Formats: sequence, C-alpha cells, structure tokens
Amino acid sequence: MSDSLFPGASLHTRSGVHRLGVQVAQRFWSRFMGLMLRKALPRNRGLLLTGCPSVHTAFMRFAIDVVYLDAQGVVTRCVPALRPWSASMGHAGRDAAGQRHPRAAHTLELAAGSVARWAIAPGDRLQHPLLDGSAAPEAPAAPRRAARRAGQRGIAVLEFAIAAPVLTVLGLGVTQYSLLFFTKSQLNQASFMAARAGSVANAKLGKIEDAYAQALIPLYGGGQNATELAEALARAKADMAGNVQITMINPTKEAFADFNDPALQAKLNTQGKRVIPNSSLAFKGQALGASSGETIQDANLIKLRVMQGVKPKVPVVGSIYTAYLKWQDNGTDAFRTKLIQDGRIPVVSHVTMQMQSDAIEPENPISIPGTGNNGNPTDPGDPPGPANPNDPPDCPLGGCTTPTPTPGDGGTCPAASTATLGSDTLFGFDQSTLTQDGKDILDKLVANIGNTQIDTLTVTGYADPLGNDAHNLALSKARAQAVYDYLAAKGIKADKVNVVGAGATDFVKELSACQPATGAALQSCLAPNRRVVVKVKPKT
Repeated sequence: MSDSLFPGASLHTRSGVHRLGVQVAQRFWSRFMGLMLRKALPRNRGLLLTGCPSVHTAFMRFAIDVVYLDAQGVVTRCVPALRPWSASMGHAGRDAAGQRHPRAAHTLELAAGSVARWAIAPGDRLQHPLLDGSAAPEAPAAPRRAARRAGQRGIAVLEFAIAAPVLTVLGLGVTQYSLLFFTKSQLNQASFMAARAGSVANAKLGKIEDAYAQALIPLYGGGQNATELAEALARAKADMAGNVQITMINPTKEAFADFNDPALQAKLNTQGKRVIPNSSLAFKGQALGASSGETIQDANLIKLRVMQGVKPKVPVVGSIYTAYLKWQDNGTDAFRTKLIQDGRIPVVSHVTMQMQSDAIEPENPISIPGTGNNGNPTDPGDPPGPANPNDPPDCPLGGCTTPTPTPGDGGTCPAASTATLGSDTLFGFDQSTLTQDGKDILDKLVANIGNTQIDTLTVTGYADPLGNDAHNLALSKARAQAVYDYLAAKGIKADKVNVVGAGATDFVKELSACQPATGAALQSCLAPNRRVVVKVKPKT
C-alpha cells in the first residue's frame, strides 16, 4: 500500500474515542523524511511510521509527542514533547495493572500536547486498517503484509546509519567553529595590545610584533612561572613565523610626506626617516594633506591589519574548511592564498588607536593616496603652513600665559590648553593605577607645562558605554584622581583644582557606530571614549 492519509483512524483512550487523520509512512524515503522540514503538525493529525520502533527529530523545527504501538496498535509507551535534535526508542512497557506489553512495532507521531490532551497511556489503542486486529476478527492478515513487516525490520537502524554521519560532521563543525571563535577573540586582543604598543613606541613595527606575540601567550598554553611563560612565548613566535602578517595601514607614506617635521627628525635621530608630530594636535589646523587627503589628526591614528593563519584542530571538518577556502580563494591576496595552501584558516583583525608618541616612518610604509591630489601620490616636501593666517601657532600644553588671541593676532597662544590622553595607554584594563607608559606620557605633559603659573587645573575622566554605569563613574573618577595625583607629585600646582569623574558621557565614538562588533573588536572601537582630559588655564 502506498503512503497516504487515512481519515478514519481512531484512538481509543480512557478519555474517549478520538478521531484523527493519520498519514502512513511505509516506504523508506517517507519514513526517513518523517516530519523533517515541516513547519508544524496539526492537532488532529498524526504520522504513523510502520515497522519503526525508534525515531529521531533531526532537522525538525518543533517538538512532538511520540506514541509507540505494538503490532495490534496497542500503546506500549508515550514520550511527550520530544524536542528537535533528539532521539527515542520504543522499549517494552507495562500497563496500569503491571502487565508487560511487547516491544513496540510502530510509532505514531502527534502534535506536542496530544498525549496530555487525550490522556493517552499504555494499554490504549489506535484503530487503523493497517494494524493487525483493527479489522474484523475473521479477516486473516494478508501474507504479503507480514512479509512487508519482516522486510522493514531494522529500517530504523539504516536510517540512523545515514543520519549519524551527518550529525557527527555537524557536531564536529560546531566544535571547530567554537574553537575558531575563541581564537579570533584572542587574536583581536593581541591586535589591540600590538596597536597599543605601537602608539607609545613611535609606531615601530618591531615593538608592535613583540607586543602581539606576548599577547598570544594564553593561546599557546600560558604558564604559572617565568619558565612556562617563556616556553609559551617561544611557541607563539614559532607558530607566527611565516603565518602572521601585520600591516600598518595608517600612517601612510603620503601622510609622512604631508606632515613630516624636520626638527623632530633631527631630535629623534631618525636617519632620514620622516616623523609625524604628535604634540598639540588640538591646536593644529584641519587642512587636508596634499598627498594623503587627511588631516594631521587623522595621520596620528595608528591602524593595523593583522592576518594570522590558524591550524584547524578538529579532524575531518578541518579538511572540509580548508578545502572550501581553497575552492573560493580568488588568489588576489598572495599571503592569504599561502595560508590556505598550507592548510590554515586565515583570521583577520583590524584595530585603530590614537597615537601617543611621534610616528616614525617604517621601512616600507603602505601607500594609500588621498583625494588631496586627485589620487596621485607625491611628496610635497615640507608640511604646508596654516590654512588660516589667524590660526594660532602650535603651542605645548600649559606653555601659554597670554590671553585669548584677538582676530588678526596670529602670534599669541590660547589662554587655556587641553590635552586628551587615552586611558588604554595610561592604565591597564579596568584599572586606575598608572602604567609605566602612562607615567612617561604624563612626564612629557609636565615638561610641556614647565613653570607656567596655573589658575585652574581640571582633570576629567571618561569611560566607554560598556559595563555598569556606577562602575564606569567610579572608575573614571579614580583615573582622573590618579592623573592629578601624579601631576601634583611632579610639582604641578594650581590655585583651583577640579577632579571630575564623568563616567560614560560625552562620547567620541557612539556604540551604534561600533556595532555589530563584539569582544576585543568592540573594545578597540570604543577606545576613544576611554580618556582623561587635562585642561590648564594659566593665570592672566
């Protein structure tokens, strides 16, 4: 008999006789598919799997009630609310009197809640023309029906043998993806630490690479003492060799051409390498460089692109991953192609951070011409002069004691100076204790202030929008206090002092602008919000 719908089936329970339409799945394919990929099962419908004493709910979208039947349609066991991606077997059961029923021969799948709604229990019976004993007693069972049932024995095992490899591969795939997600988070954090190191070390690639390797120590085993940490670092560097590419996207070759400071070249003894100044950015003009098409403030952002090849850890699916990557690789990125050919999965991280030191040109800076010269990279020589003759000259923080300039007076400095310091450089993550890098930056600030007589000194701490508001407020106040305490210890005095914790307010980068990034990538994107602002108002 072909697979079809029998509207005349009835389920006899202690709560009464319930009529329902039963679709019969007798053939292999119809039983294998079952209710997979269907959106729902109506309340008054059921699916009868003949000769099938076990079921699975792989690839199903909804839960079902499972009722196991013996050869005569008598209920042997009920499994309510079997969830998707589950399995069940029709073990022998007992009725209310303790009488043992035979092992299940068929399975009836019903909408979730049917067992409770109709009070189905062992001993109840499904009356259906296909089940032995459901027709008139004098009608003998056809020999071909018995032969068909015999041929269906073990079909559930065959179905499982087909589904099991698929489920296994899916499980391994999820495991590999989870490991890859964890690795990506670690690499994002390492990229963040690399950019942080570059921001305070003149954008030197060697410092960036060292910081990146050190941040990978937890990924390569970590350790509890100096020896174990050194071994983990050695493993990280060994795996990085030939498998990591760190590209400094900004500052570009054109930015170094536009904003090079010859005086700093001589002071820092760069041996001809150009230097982008980092001081007093708040008081510099907003003119676009002729070659880079960006301002000097933009040129003081260090942007890194890090690509690392990750070796798959899970068997089988690792080969599937790399085979797929080889198939879709277009060969436009030679390093990415190399990683894929070596059986590695390329993982890419991007990070941007404000420079905290003068950027020194690397050996081979990347060239990205801007719109300032129609996209043609040229070296304009010395940096251009102020765009507006009324703009004040560069003035170090606190070194100005004259009043606010009047229009046309281009030779005076502003009455108040402001310095914005990145908290990620001043402090460790979620800490309010100054790091050595932070102290070095504040020492430069102290040198710039010099002997200026200060009327008002205001130190304000800010936080990003992540985390608890109360915690952010307390942390921003503690960081502002730490900066002021250090300045005071270095001899900076003022008639009036304001130390303010502003918490997560006055955002430089809105949270919406960083989404859907998560983890270290989101933390890096929101870095401009984590800052301490020092404002000095000299005496007039």
